[in-house]
Order: sequence, then structure tokens, then C-alpha cells
Amino acid sequence: MYQLKLKLVYLKYDIKYFLKNLTYYRKLRLHKAKKTGVLYFVFEPNASHPGLADRMKAIIKLYNSAKKNGLNFKVYFKTPFDINDYWQLHKKNTLNLNELEYSAYDTLIINECNWHNIPVMSKKKQYHCYNYAGNDMPYKFSDTGYKWHELFKELFVPSEQLLDAYKQLGIKDNNYISVQLRFVNALEDFESVSCCNNALNGEDAKCRLIKKCKYGIQKIIDFNMGKTVYVFSDSERFLNSLHDMAVKIINYGKPGHTGNTDRENVLMRTFLDLQVMSNSKAIYRIRAKELYNGSCFALLASRMNNVRFIDVNLE
Repeated sequence: MYQLKLKLVYLKYDIKYFLKNLTYYRKLRLHKAKKTGVLYFVFEPNASHPGLADRMKAIIKLYNSAKKNGLNFKVYFKTPFDINDYWQLHKKNTLNLNELEYSAYDTLIINECNWHNIPVMSKKKQYHCYNYAGNDMPYKFSDTGYKWHELFKELFVPSEQLLDAYKQLGIKDNNYISVQLRFVNALEDFESVSCCNNALNGEDAKCRLIKKCKYGIQKIIDFNMGKTVYVFSDSERFLNSLHDMAVKIINYGKPGHTGNTDRENVLMRTFLDLQVMSNSKAIYRIRAKELYNGSCFALLASRMNNVRFIDVNLE
């Protein structure tokens, strides 16, 4: 029964992707492409997109495939914010939309998802990708041997704006560990999501969850005696509750979700969280039945700099 449901979900997305791609198939004209041997990945302007981790998973997976096939790779990422304000794409990997060609002879449209393999690509064609699932973030890609963090660093460098904000935090070394928790709506009305309907009813339930999570953090502190502990979360209420614990939090901007905002204070806080976590000795992700355990935010930070990643499951 589970496999049948999964197949129906995949079929739904296949139909969705096909219908969206029709918009671009209609643009095909009877002319040869000026550029071939390239894979263009476009985050459509004025469209809704998932969180940063899902988008990065798709980018790195497609870049891995482009390298595997000897293709150039370019990305358009300006919705709802410009990725270059925080992570700068190298110029050769930055796509301008006026570069896109729609040749009936040479342009092929592909999708990024984990239920279909990305096809073998030819240097005599150009490839466009507008649909993505962003489900895969392996330490190393089995088809190429390329490591995720190496591919990430080939594409991106921190922007001067991000580095300046990081310097303001005054972190002198990386002899610390990071702990991350994703509450979504368990404690506050954080965001409208379909993936995690976890709002708790009643103050008692919320207080119990806070107490349980603080107990989990204390166990991590005890296991890492002598190391500074930074805690990261999407819940301001939970972060404010840590005043009686020997931990540090990032005092910059406001926690938020990058999929639906262009607010600079939320975006900079997100990228600072990733920057700090990715420079730590280890990253712990706390999981519990009340939390959103499907979040890959902490795993993204781990993959960025090849940092040890540990899941801690609370009863």
C-alpha cells in the first residue's frame, strides 16, 4: 500500500512537471542553438520555492551531473532573493535569463528528482531544468565520486556582506559545537506549511516540549565538556528560554524561512546560522515527535564544510 501511494505521489509530480514544462516547450523555434554543452538551472522568477536546503540539494546534484557529462553549468537564483547577496556564484556559473535559447533542434528540458535518473547528456545539446525536488544530499555521489562539499565550494564563495556580518559576531575560533532544532509551529505561529502540522494545543504541552529539548541540549553539553555550544532554532520563544543554560545563540536578525521572504534581517540570519554551524567541530540535530524532523538545514551546514553530523533522538 505504501509503495502504491508513493507511486501516485510521483505520478502527480510528473504530471505537474510536464504541465509546467509545456510553457517552455511552446517557446521552441526552428533554429540551431548558439551554445551547446551547457546545463541551465532556472529558479523561476515570481514562483513559489521551497527552503534553501532543498534548492541547494538540487543545485549540487545537477552540477554533479553536468560535470559527469563534461557540460558547463549555470544557475539563475534571484527569487525571492538573490543568492549572490550571501553566497556568490562564480561568474562562469551565473546565468542571465537572456542567455536562454529555445531551439527545437538543440534544447532539451529535464527535471531533477530522485524517482527518475538524470539522463546522459550530450555536449552537442543544451539542457534546461525548471522543475526540481531537491531530495538528495549525499556525502559523496555514487556515480561520480565527487564529494558534496567540494562541489559546493567550486560553485560558491561567501559574499563580502556575509563575511562582514560574520566578523561582527566576534567568533575567534572554531572550537565549538552546534545544536539545531526545528520547531516550525510547535511553539509559535511560525509559517504556513503542508509538510508539518505540529502546532501544540495548550501552554502545558509547549512548556513540556521546551523542558524536554533543554534536557537534550544539556546532555550534549555534558558529553562535550570544555567546548562552547551554540544553539540554532527557528523558534524565538525557545531561544529566549535558554538564558539559564551555558550556551550561546546568534544575536542577529530574526529566524525565518527563506522560501517565502526577501527580508534582509531574516535572510542574513539564515546564512549566518549556516556559516557558524559549518565552521563548528560537530553539528547535532535534535529530533522529537513534536518537532519537524524532516528539516535538512543542519545537514546542509554539515555538508558545506564536511562537518561531523549527529542526530539526537528524544523520547
